[in-house]
Order: sequence, then structure tokens, then C-alpha cells
Amino acid sequence: MEGNSYSLSDVPDAKSAILVVALCGVEPRPRSILIDRKFHEGMTGYVERLDLPFSCLMPRYTSAEASQAMDMIEIPTSELSYRVNVLEKPLLGAESLRVIERSLDGVALVYMGASEDLNLAVASACRRRDIPYAVVSEYTVQTELDIMRANTSSTARRIWREARIRLRKRRRLNHIASAQEVHANGYPTYWELAAANPRRMLFFDTRARAEDVIGEAELRERLASSAGRPPRLIYAGRYHTMKGALDVIKVGIELDRLGVDFQLDLYGKGPLREQMESFVSETQTAGKIKIHDAVAYRPNLQRIAKESDLFLCCHVQGDPSCTYLEMFACGVPIVGYANEMWSPLAGDSGAGEVVPKGDYKALAKTVVELVGTSRLEGLSHRARDFAAANTMEVAWDRRISHLAALVQIPYQGA
Repeated sequence: MEGNSYSLSDVPDAKSAILVVALCGVEPRPRSILIDRKFHEGMTGYVERLDLPFSCLMPRYTSAEASQAMDMIEIPTSELSYRVNVLEKPLLGAESLRVIERSLDGVALVYMGASEDLNLAVASACRRRDIPYAVVSEYTVQTELDIMRANTSSTARRIWREARIRLRKRRRLNHIASAQEVHANGYPTYWELAAANPRRMLFFDTRARAEDVIGEAELRERLASSAGRPPRLIYAGRYHTMKGALDVIKVGIELDRLGVDFQLDLYGKGPLREQMESFVSETQTAGKIKIHDAVAYRPNLQRIAKESDLFLCCHVQGDPSCTYLEMFACGVPIVGYANEMWSPLAGDSGAGEVVPKGDYKALAKTVVELVGTSRLEGLSHRARDFAAANTMEVAWDRRISHLAALVQIPYQGA
């Protein structure tokens, strides 16, 4: 252990190393780490496909923070194929800044996010040391504002945080302009950053592999069975305001008011669960609306989704959630609010319907109009087709081929 930096694998330092800066946290344990499953799979995939030393820079989670995070996995340190450098809070304190500088030693390329103070600080160090970096961008400024507003009840704090986001915009654009490339997760950020950096690549984040995509025969069988049963509706994700979790419950309550026979199952975790359960109890809809704990994406959520008919998406902001393509991979179309991501994705994929943001009654009405129709069948098939063309392997190959080009090594694809 060096200061607050933990070397949790035996991967040697090398001049060709790539450093990944992550905002998702890690909880170090005596002989293991607790880490985000998707991030770990991504890092492992980079190492396997590029055959280069990789390291990452991550904030430390407390046990309480780790328990609230979605889909964490415990990995023995002896099984890690990459190095993990852990930052203590405050992330930009003197000791953490020293850890950042040490993490850059011998690095040929840094792969980091587009905003947040940690990324901007690492980018500044890279420019000072003439280390090239590439950026992964997910949120537009508008999405950052929408998320902040959804999670901030105090008017005074909202004004202060909005000003901070807007003031950081100039630093963010300078950061983007200096990047070797920008890998844009989703349409909104791809379009927003066009003027700042023309060296952009569009991809769609997803955990759905080619083998996970529902088969045509299985999809036809599910669609054929739908005529003789109530529609199965699903939501999976965090029980947070920014994800519109309460509005999903309101959609179910409205469907019940309209006299619709249905089953709505929600899977997730978050601070709104108690309020969601209260809504269900007060309206006596517990027989139709079930609120569950989060389940592992593979195989549990996949199995459940492949038996569902529609996903209800009440996201009030335009983050490029992996949920979109993961539901598509199960042949499940989406009815959702008109946010920055879903509106263009619905148009491009033809795999769902868009209603005005916040209008849960319109969403419920659209569900009623779709259930049991040939239109729903068409949406389901188009969802599957779009996911099959944009699997995790496709996204990985696209990103990894660009990283390989930046460090000037050959890459033939998976």
C-alpha cells in the first residue's frame, strides 16, 4: 500500500499501460474487492482483447455506500487482471492528488469521463505531463441539470448546484476539445459535443451479449401466448426520482382505475421504495403491482424480462441507460417519457412509443392501446432486431478498436 493507493493485482507497470478513471466506487477488503459488475467485466474485456496492462483509478466506497449500489460483485484480488488504485475522500485532497500523479507514471493513454471534478483534475494532469487521453461521454449538460433537479428538493441548493454545473461547462468543453477522441454513449451527448470535438464515435452501452438476445421462436411463442392472459409490465432500475420510479407506480394505479387487468413487476433498490409501497397500499393495487428487490441481470432479470410484454420507462432525464437495449434484447418494447435519449432512440429503433414527460396518464393510455395488438408484435420484433445489431460485443469492439488505434497497436476484433 502506498499512501491511499492500493495495488490489488500483480500486473506489472509498463509504458504501454492504459489508465481508466472511474466514478463508480470500490470497497477494498482484506483479500478481495467489491466492485461494480459491469465495470469489472469491461476492464477484463479490455485486458483480454488488447493484451495490454490496464489500471484504474476509483473512489473508495464505504460499506454503506456499497450496499446501496446496484449489481456489485466480490472479486478475489488474486483473480484481478488489472491494477486498482483507490482514492480516499476528499477525492481532490492533497493525498488523492498525489495518488493521481503516481497513477499516471508510465501510462500511454488515459480513458476517462467527460465531466465531474475528478476527471477534469486528471485531464489537467495529463495535459501538464503531455499524456494523451480519450473521453467517454454520457450526460449532456441538460441531463446533468435534470438529474440534479430531480434529486434536490431545496430551492436554494438547486440554484447553487445549477450555477455550479453551468460554470463547469466551459472547463468541460475545454477538456473535451483536448481529448484525442470522444466516445459518446448515446445520441444526446454525441450531438451536443459535435462543435467541441469532431473526433467522436457513437456507441450504445449494454450488458446484453449476442447470446442473450431472445430467439425468434421464443419471441413468437411469447407473443402468441399474450392473447390469453393479462399483459405483463416491467420496470427495472433504481427507485429514485431521476428514474421516475414513483411515476411507474402511478401508471399502474391509472391502469387499475381504467379497469385494465394487468401485472406490473418492479425490480430495484433505492430511497423511494417505502413511498412506492405506500402508494400501492393506499390504492389497494397490491394484487396487480409488485415491488421487488433488485435481481442480478444475468440470468434472473433476463429470464423475467423475456416473459414480459412492455417496459415502463418514466425517466425524467436523458441518461443513456443500458436498460433500453437490455430490454430490447429480451424482445420487450418500451413506452416511455420523451427525454433526450428515449425520443431519438424510439425513432431510430422503431421499438416503442413516446409520451410527454411527466404525463403518466398518457403512458397508461398508450399501454391500453398497445396491448394485444399487431402493433405490439411489430414493436417487439423491432426491439429484438435493434438489440441484435447493437450487442455488448459490438460496443466493445467499436471502443476497443479505437483505443488500439490511439496506442498504435493492431486489433483484429473479437
